[in-house]
Amino acid sequence: MKALFRILIVATCLGMVYYFSDFDNSTTGLLEGPNQITQPVTNVLPENLNGDDLPRPTTGISTYIGKSSEEIVAHYGKPNRIDVSAFDYEWWVYYVEGQTLMVGVDQEFVTQVYTNNVKFNIAPYQMGQSLDDVYRMTIFEQEVAVNIGENIYMFAMNEMDMQNRILVKYEDIFAQLYIDEEKQQLDGIRFLDGQTLVLHKPYELQFAGELVEASTPSSFKQIEINLANGKQLTELVNSYRLKNGLPNFQYMDQLATVAGEHSEQIFLNNRLTQDSTIDTLTNRLDAYEISYQNAGENSATNYVDAIEVVHGWINSKEHRDLILSERFNRVGSGAFVNYFTQIYIEEK
Repeated sequence: MKALFRILIVATCLGMVYYFSDFDNSTTGLLEGPNQITQPVTNVLPENLNGDDLPRPTTGISTYIGKSSEEIVAHYGKPNRIDVSAFDYEWWVYYVEGQTLMVGVDQEFVTQVYTNNVKFNIAPYQMGQSLDDVYRMTIFEQEVAVNIGENIYMFAMNEMDMQNRILVKYEDIFAQLYIDEEKQQLDGIRFLDGQTLVLHKPYELQFAGELVEASTPSSFKQIEINLANGKQLTELVNSYRLKNGLPNFQYMDQLATVAGEHSEQIFLNNRLTQDSTIDTLTNRLDAYEISYQNAGENSATNYVDAIEVVHGWINSKEHRDLILSERFNRVGSGAFVNYFTQIYIEEK
């Protein structure tokens, strides 16, 4: 009996040492975005496969699509920040009463708008609206057609898309509804024109005609794109935390550097013919002499942009748990081409 008691004491002490020491068991797996198939078709697609389109909303942020960027400035003022993108347009980033609005601008015209906050009018929807309610008020088709000149593009949503990333066609614009699967409610929305939708290729695509492609960025511009994606990852995750009653992560430059280097390393590793080892999060943080009590890391690839990365993480339990963890208070985000990393720590 005494021997068993001593064993229990030793085990308890070891457990306390483990609990109060640095550990590296919060690194999630690399979250892969949907492998979308893009292929031409030999037969000519019908011009209208969806019947009558829904009428375009007459109020809300979607009404800016196709308008001059001057109208955005007239309503919201100059953006707080302008980011470059991998798709030749700019992201105009606004903070309105602490809420984020992202506006895609291409040659002085608005091509898309995104928000995940209740501050903005997203008619005909409401942020936080239940998925059941969304389905009741909207007629959905699993196949959505886009006509650009003589070119026809057909997007097909799979079963998962219909649950968490729904594409809706209106007269001349489209809406992507990002659903929080755990809460079964609308968590973010992107309105965009057909040209931008085809440029992104976020769903399985068949097309007849010419395929719209973004130009390959220069090395210098890619650095700017990487930095912009890192900033957006941090902002979007903090916005999600605030909606869930949690404080913002505080941004940390050194963590962002470690995150960016990790994104670059996994990018390079996936292009090497031989296997190579990626260092542990503990070793990478120690190399920069970053002091922490607990640490965690999320990563992703094969997503269109930071918006889709964050919604992907939200709908993956292990990644979501890190985002909503109460033990972390610092964050750093980094991207390299289409690889994204976010690191969280609890400072000592």
